[in-house]
Amino acid sequence: MSITMQIDIDKIRKTFFKKSLSVGHHNIKYSWMQLMTMILSCVRSMETFEEGAKSPSAQTIRDRLLLNGAWLEYFHEAMWKIAQLMVRQRSRYKWYVSIDEQFLPFFGDRKALNKKLQKQGFGKMLHGYTAKIRGATGSFCFLTISLCAYGIRIPVAVRIMKVGEHYKPWLKPLLIKLLKLKKDAIVLADRGFGKAAWFYQMLGEIGAKYVVRIPLRKKENKNKVKNGCKRYMYWMNEDKTNEKVLLTVFIAKDKDSKKYYLASNIEDKTGRELLAIYLNRWDLENLFKDTDRIKLPTSSPNPQMRLFSVAVSFLVFTLWQLERLINHQRTTLRTYVKQIINALCEFLNCTISLLGRLNAVGPPP
Repeated sequence: MSITMQIDIDKIRKTFFKKSLSVGHHNIKYSWMQLMTMILSCVRSMETFEEGAKSPSAQTIRDRLLLNGAWLEYFHEAMWKIAQLMVRQRSRYKWYVSIDEQFLPFFGDRKALNKKLQKQGFGKMLHGYTAKIRGATGSFCFLTISLCAYGIRIPVAVRIMKVGEHYKPWLKPLLIKLLKLKKDAIVLADRGFGKAAWFYQMLGEIGAKYVVRIPLRKKENKNKVKNGCKRYMYWMNEDKTNEKVLLTVFIAKDKDSKKYYLASNIEDKTGRELLAIYLNRWDLENLFKDTDRIKLPTSSPNPQMRLFSVAVSFLVFTLWQLERLINHQRTTLRTYVKQIINALCEFLNCTISLLGRLNAVGPPP
């Protein structure tokens, strides 16, 4: 049975937005499909609601957004369904599970907003990390798990993290689920996870194979590297929790002679072979870069609005990949979004002006 008979891309997109938009008392002049069209128009132009939506107004769209609705749950259901299909259809591919943090900058009074968010029941959501962005006072942190193979990049799950929230309770069950789907998938992670003993302990608990970039620590390890050692073992200590884990570290150089220190429990590979495996982690980095081209910009202090913005970009990007794989299309990502908007406008019998106005030719369906 082909993928086209098992998945309806248009239905996934529409269901996500239908679960995102209310049909309540806030300006019911516009149907949810018209609002979806305007949101996608802002995504394509990378404009905020204020810049890209004049009619319906930015306030109308914000009022109709169900930020506490079921859209995130549905997003994860859709991503999982797509992951299952892709793995089944391409079972011979070598799949990788990549994990990374994405920090989106905040400009304003970080401490004041954290206090406000705590009172609203969100907890402290603004982290002190600013990624050297001028004017940023903090950032929202998003933890993303992706399943990747030969250019296919599926953002299986995303979560916005509170300050001080431990990653393990959310990560572990998802990794177990992914490794049941693809038993030989290798977990890849960068140095942010490479310096955490709990991360390796968790991977050991679930029996995961991994290649993780690790910072070079301890004088004795530096001496080993200086003396030409290609592989060494050492006990990593977790300062805060006193957790301890024994790691095997491989040293490898890329084509530019840049050194990588890679912790791995794959014993039958050389450092160079492990580096080739680790470099597949760039699929996740490229996913972040590609979705930046179709993002819904927002400076909202509401964490749910920030999460919705990320989820919309991930959803559109994943459906674009499916269209290319299923229909062998070669359209660019931005052209794909334009095609969706044009199809919606034709269905709704409307147009979108350059000023961001939705001009209905007939009554909304």
